[in-house]
Amino acid sequence: RRTALQAAVEAGNLKLVQLLLSVGTDVNAAPAPYGGVTALQAAAIKGYITVANTLLSHGAHVNAEPAKVNGRTALEGAAEYGRIDMLQLLLDAGAQTEGSGQAQYENAVNFASQNGHDAARRLLES
Repeated sequence: RRTALQAAVEAGNLKLVQLLLSVGTDVNAAPAPYGGVTALQAAAIKGYITVANTLLSHGAHVNAEPAKVNGRTALEGAAEYGRIDMLQLLLDAGAQTEGSGQAQYENAVNFASQNGHDAARRLLES
């Protein structure tokens, strides 16, 4: 259910992530339909800022669609786990909160609220 890059990101293995990207691995490979993640979504959920920065510098799509079942966008995943620094990084990188991004914004606020991450919710609402 994971590409090599997605698995390396989930494990937090920055050196392997860098190696895979250096040989042309697709930074935007789609998530598996059930519970899958893109590489950036995995980094956001786990809170791996350096890995996320590396992925973004290689063209990772900050607003990539989540898995069809039990998926999260990067913004939603960061909010669900209260990763304030990651939320700020994603917002700075262009995570959409209006227009076509309105649903992901609302989901992110709800995930933060449901999990007691008030600081994350306030950051999103600001």
